Amino acid sequence: MDTVRSGSSDRALIIGDIFTRIAWGEFAIKQFDIFKQWMSGATVLDPTMGTGNLLEALITYGLRKGYALKQLPASSLYGNELSSYYHQQALQKFSDKYGLDMSKNFWNEDILDLPPRRFDILFGNPPWQNFVDLPDAYKAKIKSQFFKYDLVGNSQNLLLGGSRIDIAALMIQRSIKDFLLRNGNAYFFMPLSLLLNDGANRHFRTYKINDVKYAPVKVFDFNNLDVFNGISTRYGLVCFKRDLTASFPIPYERYENGNWNSFLAKPLLHPTDPLSILPSEKSDPLIDFSPVEISKESTPRQGINTCGANSIFFFSNYKQVNKSTCLVNDSTALPVQYVHPLLTSKNFKGSQPAPRKWVLLPYSNNGRPLELNQIKAAPRLWRYLKQNEPLLRARKGSLIGAWIKKGYWWALLGVGPYNFMPFKVVWEAYGRSRFKPMITTDNWQANQSLQAFIPTKTREEAERVLGALQHPAIEAYLLSLKMDGTMNWAQPGKIKKLLQFKETNGTLFD
Repeated sequence: MDTVRSGSSDRALIIGDIFTRIAWGEFAIKQFDIFKQWMSGATVLDPTMGTGNLLEALITYGLRKGYALKQLPASSLYGNELSSYYHQQALQKFSDKYGLDMSKNFWNEDILDLPPRRFDILFGNPPWQNFVDLPDAYKAKIKSQFFKYDLVGNSQNLLLGGSRIDIAALMIQRSIKDFLLRNGNAYFFMPLSLLLNDGANRHFRTYKINDVKYAPVKVFDFNNLDVFNGISTRYGLVCFKRDLTASFPIPYERYENGNWNSFLAKPLLHPTDPLSILPSEKSDPLIDFSPVEISKESTPRQGINTCGANSIFFFSNYKQVNKSTCLVNDSTALPVQYVHPLLTSKNFKGSQPAPRKWVLLPYSNNGRPLELNQIKAAPRLWRYLKQNEPLLRARKGSLIGAWIKKGYWWALLGVGPYNFMPFKVVWEAYGRSRFKPMITTDNWQANQSLQAFIPTKTREEAERVLGALQHPAIEAYLLSLKMDGTMNWAQPGKIKKLLQFKETNGTLFD
């Protein structure tokens, strides 16, 4: 995804500009018979048209079918584009190549500001960019729109600027609600995270905007097809229908090994869960699976996050000098009690070999950052942190920024009492296709999003949880989400759905 470039006004913004090649526009036209609908009198709007490739694809498709240009209803094509630069390119292209004056049909506005007007078909590729990565001024301007179009559950998260919801979700919701006729069809090239990922995008999967409902009807998952040059984001082509209640399973076409393979897709556990991709309607990897019972204090966790300070907190070698002191990176002496073994991928091979990395945690065992007087009471720790203070204070992000403002500039994220529980059931959460949890002891720590864990107080509990997590249904469920090999393979949120929490008195709750 391209970086955002900002200028003096919204119309100078270029946000998530990923253009659809005409050939792929024609692919969509063919798959959903869009050309026939257009020729039968349907109006078509691309709400975020860039340079107009998708609208042009209708013309090129018609010309290749043998129609003369004058037979094509170009006056029924409409487009809108935020960037003045791209808007002018679109006008020039239609004029130069086809002799068409589209100045009354192509608008240069933010789709969020454009007055509502209804069309039979939406055909577009909205910008792909997480809310948190937008320019601050534009983020402030559109924040209320996420509330207006039913895309926010945790308002505090959005207000802090930390939401990972994609702006594509907002563009799609706004377009369907305010620019699509009743029972109209919308065809969007879009990041499949909106359908397949946990987290903020689950609110999109209510398929509802205030009192307007709509439904996904069919998905084309491009998988490893290079539709958008150099883009690593999972993406596809999705058909939505307005004023239809979502009903599953839906057809799901996925490009694999040079062919389009047919699947069915549905959420397995909750209506707003990510879609599982299944070979048949009767397939359900969780049909014989019972949730794993654990205590609330054993909630799955992601690993430690240094917020960009790995070089300060992570070490590649370790030598214990005496009972209280260790030497890290061959040069720095630190108190033994604050340096812990850090998991790497090699620790999941064989019988958990010796540590290859270590992490500094200036924390008490209750999961709270050390107070300044505690750090100063350990001169070696204080000297090391003090020399790195400028870098630690310069870390960016609203969550770590809150700790720094409170004076705890040595804090990390993802640290709590759970890090210091005596046993952990750990697994690789990133980039894998096998789910192979194991037990660690002695304060081994998980590394950011690479690993995740369930903490326990006793080995007996750890072994019980490990046995339950080794049920083959769990790996089958993860594979059904088609996130193998990605950063979202087995993050804590996915595993949490398969658990049932109990209070200390034994009461169960979700």
